[in-house]
Amino acid sequence: MVFDKNKFAKRLKEIRIAKGLKQEALCAKINIEPPNYSPMETAKGLPSIPTFHRIVESLEVSPNEFFEYEHLENEKTLDEMNMKIYNSLSLKKKRGLYKILRALEELI
Repeated sequence: MVFDKNKFAKRLKEIRIAKGLKQEALCAKINIEPPNYSPMETAKGLPSIPTFHRIVESLEVSPNEFFEYEHLENEKTLDEMNMKIYNSLSLKKKRGLYKILRALEELI
């Protein structure tokens, strides 16, 4: 996996919003001034290791979650990644996946 500063920034913002926090609230929790945090969400800066650790603890997520940005890919790339996984599954797992997809379809 290659580190992508822009995708990291998007993921950081996405996780913060999912946790229901405004930038100011997260900044207060991690003891950093908003002008020092904002560049992290715009890919103009990166957190130091101690700051990243405080972010992880404050948002109560695994550090890995900040580097999982496959879902941010374009539709064609995402389809290709999904098909690669699908093609590697056994028939039993494909049937299970079908059931999951049908259940999701009904929720929508």
